[in-house]
Amino acid sequence: MVTSGRCHCSRAGRLADAFVYAGRGREIASATGDARLKAWGGMEAEPCMYQGLWDDLVRVGEEGLPVAWEIGEWSPILFVSAWLGMAYLKLGRLEDARRVILRAVREIRARTIPPFYITYLHIALAQLQLAENDLTEALATARIALELADRSGFQLERGAARRVLGQAYEATGDRGEAESAFKAGLEILEDIQSRPELGQTLLAYGRFKLSDDAEAGGRLIDRALRIFDEIGATGWRAEALAAMGQS
Repeated sequence: MVTSGRCHCSRAGRLADAFVYAGRGREIASATGDARLKAWGGMEAEPCMYQGLWDDLVRVGEEGLPVAWEIGEWSPILFVSAWLGMAYLKLGRLEDARRVILRAVREIRARTIPPFYITYLHIALAQLQLAENDLTEALATARIALELADRSGFQLERGAARRVLGQAYEATGDRGEAESAFKAGLEILEDIQSRPELGQTLLAYGRFKLSDDAEAGGRLIDRALRIFDEIGATGWRAEALAAMGQS
């Protein structure tokens, strides 16, 4: 329920099912006092992230992450740290994002961890560096995320890494490389059944296109909006509407 069930449903955009699995796991953890299950309860941050429920993500992430650190449960540590850091960035809480992300980054540098488990953490780190306007480091980190994603072979991570690479190139003013990265990520995500990730890339690419081709950018964002409506991603829907100048 709290591992593959929650993960597969979240990534497919079946967010209601993902929350059911996470909720059942949370109930069992509360009844049994099982520390490992409590740590995995923090992974409810994943459907919160895909729904754009930033305050809820912070609540479940901050509840589960200390237990994960205490018992050394590395999957929740790495993924929850990434999603929690992203949520703090969305909420404008830069210091909290830095605290969560950098603690996990420091720890992985002393360990050998398979690429799949640390790709999203590097995506979050690149987003943090973009928020701090540390563009050189953001681009370098995005390239590391891309390398890790490609080594892992996981298509979702390969698409997501290209999205943040596009955002890093966009921030540095290299629109040609940004365009290539966004297109490559979109092509990957069009071929897999992860509507939340596809919607996020459509939104990021659409925002990018608005400045030089408003019609094309609007079409991309409109597609993202339809996906967010279909999966109930209310927070991302609000972002898409804001990008189009609506409320």
